[in-house]
This record gives sequence, C-alpha cells and structure tokens, in this order.
Amino acid sequence: MSNTPLFGERSLTLVVATFRDCLAADAAASALRADLPLAEVELVRPRDRDFARKMEPDPQGIWRTAIRSHLILGLAGLALGFAVAVMLIVSGWPAAAASPFIAAVFLSVLGLFAGLMLAGLLTLRPDRSRVTMAIRRLNRAGRWTVVAHPTSPAQSERAVRCLQKSGGAVMRSL
Repeated sequence: MSNTPLFGERSLTLVVATFRDCLAADAAASALRADLPLAEVELVRPRDRDFARKMEPDPQGIWRTAIRSHLILGLAGLALGFAVAVMLIVSGWPAAAASPFIAAVFLSVLGLFAGLMLAGLLTLRPDRSRVTMAIRRLNRAGRWTVVAHPTSPAQSERAVRCLQKSGGAVMRSL
C-alpha cells in the first residue's frame, strides 16, 4: 500500500511492455516475476477479456483513493479558503471588510470546490489512463503485454530495466 495519505492503492505506478508474440511476452513476464516477487505481474493476451482487471487489479484501492483524497483535499481547500478570507478581512480589503461573513463563506466554498476538483483529478489518474489507452490500442492490434504493478519507486525502476532487457516496448505511468 502507498505511504501517501491521499492514495489507497497498493501500487501507484504502472509499468508495461508490449511484445509481438506470446513467447517473448511469456519470457519477459517470467523474468519480471523472478526479479520482483512482491510486485503483481500480469500477462495480457491480444483482445483479452480480463484486460480491465489486469490493468487495474485493485478497484477497492481506487475507491479508497477517491474517499481519502476528497476528504483530505476538500477540507484543506475549505481551510485555505477560510484563511484567505480572514487575511483579506484583517488586511482591510474594502470588499471583504464590508461583508466579512459573505467573504468568509464565499472563499471557503471556493476553496472547498478547488480541493474537491483536485481530488477528482487525482482519482482519475490521467497518467495511468494515458498508458492504459495506448495499451488497449496495441492489444486490439494483436500485441501481447506484460503489466507490472510495482509497490515502490525502486521496484518500478527494476521493472523498467527488466522489461527493457527483454526487448519489449516499455511505457510507464508517473
């Protein structure tokens, strides 16, 4: 599991490599499993029915990420908005000083929405979506894919090196 309080997923990084044939992909998956016994490694066949599960094997972790990030960033945005309102009121800015209650409510709600929007972006994980969409296209075109879900930055680097040695076209998320 991630040690970042915003994320509830076991693996934040996605490392993939595509291969033209089954033998090369299977050999790369075996080598990767031997090198990274703690990481989850999947072999995705062309037009695999379990494509989504193999690319994102931790749906509960995604829900935990959504809940945690929205709670933490929503409250942080709310507090930041309120702090900005207090600073504007204390500094004597005419609009805030004339209506301190409205300024505090408005800026607090604005901060809350900003925090919730940022949390939504973190939950969507655009870095992983980019990799998944590219792999989906290649998978439909008949490519085999080895997918690794490393649980640390060191495992991520080892996975990239191992898959590059195997001769696959390697991609990774952030």
